[in-house]
Amino acid sequence: MLMTVEPIGSIRKSANKTEILIYSEFEQVVTNMVQKFGNSPERGQKLLVVHKSKDGVNQLKVTEATLIERNGNLLTVSKMDASEGPVVDISTQPSS
Repeated sequence: MLMTVEPIGSIRKSANKTEILIYSEFEQVVTNMVQKFGNSPERGQKLLVVHKSKDGVNQLKVTEATLIERNGNLLTVSKMDASEGPVVDISTQPSS
């Protein structure tokens, strides 16, 4: 099955953290995510990030990351095993 997936943002890596920039036209994704936090602080929340896998050309990967800081549409998360490139989706991880 062939499926076309449009990115909602991009990943930028640094030494000990990863930054995820959500494109402005997808700001509702960040708004929905923040609403799910409720009264809990943003920092320390677990996120699931769907992104392009560095292992394959047309492969997607889901990675768990911990939110360190949010500044508008820029999310700083814990270091992820991901290549710089497109983000397909991001959501809060359901609590168990």
